[in-house]
Amino acid sequence: QQAIEEAIMQLPESQRMALILRRYEQLSYEEIAEILDLSVPAVKSVLFRARTELRSRLSRYLA
Repeated sequence: QQAIEEAIMQLPESQRMALILRRYEQLSYEEIAEILDLSVPAVKSVLFRARTELRSRLSRYLA
């Protein structure tokens, strides 16, 4: 759990915020887009990049 939190904190701010809003606050893409002043496709892209980066950073724990 600590490794996950540390990896999330190392993400760029936009990725971190989008991920927290989606996973922990369970907001819709539309709600996140409004909060972050992005389009819905941009939010999906930011979340994809965040998840990809987290997988990369946490791969040693997932093996």
